[in-house]
Amino acid sequence: MNAGTYPHRHLKYRPDIDGLRALAILSVVLYHAFPTTMRGGFIGVDIFFVISGYLISSIIFKGLRAGDFSFTDFYQRRVNRIFPALMLVLVTCYVVGWFTLISTEFKMLGKHLAGSVGFVQNLVLCEEDGYFDTASDLKPLLHLWSLGVEEQFYILFPLAAWALWRWRIAALPIIVGTVLVSFCAGVHILTVSRSAAFYMPQYRFWEILVGSIAAYHGIFHGISSSRIHNSAAARNVLSLSGGVLLIASVVVIDKDSVFPGFLALLPVSGSVLMIVAGPQAWLNKHVMANRMLVSTGLISYPLYLWHWVVITYMRIVGANELDFIGAMLAIFISLILAVLTYKFVELPFRKARIRVPKAALLLAFGVTVGAAGVWTFVQNGLPFRPGTDVDERAEYAQYFENSLPDWAYATKQGLLEAYRIECDFFDVESYRAGKITMEPRKAINTDCYIPKTGIKVMIWGDSHAQQYNFGLRKVLPTSISILQVASSGCVANFPSSTPGSRKYCNRSNAFAFQVMEKEKPTVLVIGQSEGHDTANNLTALTARAKLLGVKAVIVVGPVPHYAPFLYQVVVRKYWNHTPKRTKENLMVAASRRDTALQHKYVRGAGGFDYLSAMDAFCNKEGCMIYVGDDRKAGLVTYDYGHLTPPASLYFAQTALAPLIMRHLDPLLAGHHP
Repeated sequence: MNAGTYPHRHLKYRPDIDGLRALAILSVVLYHAFPTTMRGGFIGVDIFFVISGYLISSIIFKGLRAGDFSFTDFYQRRVNRIFPALMLVLVTCYVVGWFTLISTEFKMLGKHLAGSVGFVQNLVLCEEDGYFDTASDLKPLLHLWSLGVEEQFYILFPLAAWALWRWRIAALPIIVGTVLVSFCAGVHILTVSRSAAFYMPQYRFWEILVGSIAAYHGIFHGISSSRIHNSAAARNVLSLSGGVLLIASVVVIDKDSVFPGFLALLPVSGSVLMIVAGPQAWLNKHVMANRMLVSTGLISYPLYLWHWVVITYMRIVGANELDFIGAMLAIFISLILAVLTYKFVELPFRKARIRVPKAALLLAFGVTVGAAGVWTFVQNGLPFRPGTDVDERAEYAQYFENSLPDWAYATKQGLLEAYRIECDFFDVESYRAGKITMEPRKAINTDCYIPKTGIKVMIWGDSHAQQYNFGLRKVLPTSISILQVASSGCVANFPSSTPGSRKYCNRSNAFAFQVMEKEKPTVLVIGQSEGHDTANNLTALTARAKLLGVKAVIVVGPVPHYAPFLYQVVVRKYWNHTPKRTKENLMVAASRRDTALQHKYVRGAGGFDYLSAMDAFCNKEGCMIYVGDDRKAGLVTYDYGHLTPPASLYFAQTALAPLIMRHLDPLLAGHHP
């Protein structure tokens, strides 16, 4: 990620570090192209962090020691290194988006463009990250979060190093102490907010500072460093150990791991060991300094910038996940663009001699690009921009626009009322205000758990349980009270088994058991997006519910999940002719889980009735795109998998309500939905 080689006259070039860069960028690119195969490749970013800390700190420490360190010179060099390739990629991304993105997508691109120019993309993404957020693989500038973390470090660390220089004896202990504080804070915040732990700089700075410690050791403890470099055994042990840790990182860590936290120690330790081992270690000299790896390392920065943009646009425009051929094509295009950028943009710009300071020109250009991004966001993605298809397609996409803070689709369609968000312990108001919290609401509406009639049905789970409320209220007789304790992102579970990162989930599930014990609903309906019997134990939950007085339990399986969002599939693939059903763009994980659950819990084997939502919406011809005759109002899901009100009604009429009524018939004396 760090641009170029070594932009300072005091720093000796090490080809093995460019090789380490190559390992990092190849890991990231292969992970993004083949996420199910290269599952831990994203740790390449952590390798980049360590390299950045080592190189930048070496420049600063040597400058301070020589007495010629200049803040102006340092920041000018950073701008000259970072901005040329970055501006090229951002402008290209914007131009391509102008002609290919629908207004909702282009609006978010504008926001991320401004965030990337200002190096606060990590903060923007952290604020966006939530249960209802747009799928990450639809954000062309998602990857620039890491550049934001690095640049925020580059802004703060030179100032801190300069301030510490007059107390140099305390510099290393303070840096080590900062590493420990940052690391421990990151481990703690993982129990509160995984997105904050991933994106926020204070929880990732320790990784960069580990590289700073290596730089400090090499510069100010030269004797100790020389002993390592002069001992073949010492340098080879360090290097090989580092290599083993890096390989283990890719193998052990995946996107479902609790990361960064303790697991981040693997790639960080591996990287710093290889750096400290020095260029003469056998692995560094003969493998990492290999010409192919070094050449790849030289283009690692433009390759990092380009690869995710290429992959994302191919996914968006094609409205499909990339197959093997598509992924290989994306890698090839990214490599070509990276080489061209390095050869015809980065290198010429370094050598250019002009009267006006290059950094000033680049900053002015960056401000212009950022302003264009802000304007695009404020203007809702310029839905009628020249050169695009501005017919009903744009209006159709805008109908489903649901970004924060407006939450337009949910508000216009009355989803908060339809799905009874007042029964959610997740603090939706804070979320909409951009201040997401894992702390629970103090209380939910009493109507959620106090029945008005003697016959009671209770809904429990996450937002995929909430979505059944609308249809059931329309279909079930008014003599039935529908209770609901369902919180966004919270699978039904025992409170002690709920991950600590979402405290409101513990509160929601504990309260659900309290309601069951007090009201003893006849039927309990459990619904969730995913994780059926993996994130929880459905048999054990059923047994506990029945012990508390519940008569019958219904577990609803996952509804069809789409990538990209279903309305985007319609706009891009089926606009001229929208079929009633499709077999494409379905996330296979949901259907595979449904099949496994049907086999496992056939005929009430777990003590509950398993209801396949997939069977309700899908058949041999595919899964329903819309219900009724209107492909807009009747679209089945408004995002990846949350049902629209018409779909909720359809599911209640055709599947869920009839099953509930089988258990309630004796009590209702013949009343049917």
